This record gives sequence, C-alpha cells and structure tokens, in this order.
Amino acid sequence: MTHAIISLSTATTAAPLRSEYWAQALGTLCGPLRVDAFGAGTIDGHIDYATIRRLRLCQIEVSQHRIAHPDSCAELGGRPIKVLFQTDGTSLFEQDGRHCVITPGDCLIYDVSRPHVITSAALTKHDVVIIPRQLLEQRGVSLDPLLAQQVSAREGAGRLAHDFVLSAFNEAPALAAGCEVQVADTLLDLVLMPFFSQTSFRTSGRAALSSRIKAFIRENLSDPDLGIEQLSSALDCTKRYLHMSFADEGTTITSYIWQERLEKCLEELEFGSRTGKTLTEIAFSWGFSSSSHFTHLFKKRYGMPPSAIQRQAGDPAGFGRAGPVNRVSLASGPRG
Repeated sequence: MTHAIISLSTATTAAPLRSEYWAQALGTLCGPLRVDAFGAGTIDGHIDYATIRRLRLCQIEVSQHRIAHPDSCAELGGRPIKVLFQTDGTSLFEQDGRHCVITPGDCLIYDVSRPHVITSAALTKHDVVIIPRQLLEQRGVSLDPLLAQQVSAREGAGRLAHDFVLSAFNEAPALAAGCEVQVADTLLDLVLMPFFSQTSFRTSGRAALSSRIKAFIRENLSDPDLGIEQLSSALDCTKRYLHMSFADEGTTITSYIWQERLEKCLEELEFGSRTGKTLTEIAFSWGFSSSSHFTHLFKKRYGMPPSAIQRQAGDPAGFGRAGPVNRVSLASGPRG
C-alpha cells in the first residue's frame, strides 16, 4: 500500500474563481472556510498532502489572503485539530480574543471548530498536520489547553516534531502498510509534545486511556477472543501505546483480563448451587476455553482448586475450616 501525495492548485483555475477554488481545497482537508484575497486581485495557492492512517500531512503555499470559518456551519464539533509549522512569511491568527503573530520557525495548534481568522499580507508557506479530534479524545487528551497555543519549532521538542513531520511526508509514498500505525502513533506523540508538559500529558492521557481499557475489558470479559489485538482495534491505538498507558497499573493488560475473569468465576462459585452451573460452564461463560487452564490459573491465584470453593459454598462450616479465599493481585500472573 502506498500513501500517494495529492496536489491541489489554483494554477489551472481562472483568476476570478481562485478564491472559491482555494476555499474548496481547504475544505477538503478541514471543513468549509471563507476565503478572500485580502485586497489582492486573486489568490495563487498550492497544496500537497498525504494521509498516513487518519493523519493528514500538508505542505501549503499561498499568496496574500485571509481565511475564516463560517459564522454557522453544521457539525463544527467534528472538525479536526490543526498543528501548523510556519516556514515562510507572516500570518496573524485570531481566536477567542487571542492574537498570535506567526513567523517562520513558529508552531501553532488550534481547534478548527472554533471561530478564527488567519490573515497573511504576503506569500506564506507552512507545513501542517491535521488531526481528527476523535484520535485525541480516544487518548484522553483534553482539548481545552489546545486553544491557540504558539511555541517555537526552532529548537527542542518543536524542532524534533517538525523534522519528523517533514520526514514522514517525504517518505509517505514509500511507507509500507505494516508500519503505518506505528508511524502515525509516533507522529501524533511528537507533534503534541511541545504543547504539553511531559508529566501532565502522560498523567492525564494515560490515566484516561487506562480507564477506557478497563471499561472495554469489563464489557467484553466473556469473549474468549478478548485480548490486546481486539483492544487495539476497538480503541484505535497501537499495542505499544496501550501497554504504555497501562504501565502504572502494576500489571499487564493480559494479566488484568485473566484476573478479572477469575474474580467473576470466584463470585459465581461462591453462590454455589444457586447458579446451577458446572465448573466448566462457569469458566466458559467468562471467556475461558479450557477447563484445565481455568483450574490451573484459579489454583495459582487463590491457593485452592475451584472445586473446593464450589464444595465450600454448600457447606459454610467447611468453608470456615479451609479458610477464606485469598484475593491476591495478579501483577505477575499468567500471560496466556
């Protein structure tokens, strides 16, 4: 699979129609916008863009102009977040009463769904990453701090982010499908890094994703195919990012799944004859596909076989003689 670079240009459009064409070209990338030549006779513009997974990487060059999002537009809440690296010329960005002068070497992030105006009195060039807001929401990233933030891309994290954006764009046509997810994941991490302190980004984003992982596991615990592959697909995250987000839990995702399954099985066993289920039926109802595997993990976790719990449930005195079940953590428990 290749990720072709697509070009959009005013060059083949009649001068009086170029503002309209440019508005449509930008609309292809991030939704309807108003465009005018800001006192010039016409607009000359060119866009090259490539899509890697759901991220759009763009190189944009345009003459004197002004753009604004419409006063009213359906589905504004679905518009993306834009990260812009200015490489030539000067632009004035206005949003929510804030004014930012963007010069070469500056980086700006803003919410396209909120009213804004960008004015450029002369030719400008910039590299842009367009991020679907759903990707940020899935990672638990709060959008509030993303309102018209401006940082330097001349050095440090901003420079690293811009360099990677350029490399990813240039190599997009040769990018194999097998590494697309990893490249997009790394790209998203890097372009957000300059705008968040390392601690706050990791804490808020990872904690939120960890909660979503646990919720998905609880909802699908009875599915024998539940695992990292299914989580990666359902939550639209790479396996690496899932493992990173779960690191603070003191266990692996796979071990957590087995831990939760065993807890549910224990609860049913403690009801004894009231459930009317056999050991195998209980195990299979919570995602186990092997009775011997279930028995092995259960005994390893609780120190006694599930059959003993089942017997004790019908004999409270016997349960007392054997001692209570030890609900220990499965932090280094089974992985299979």
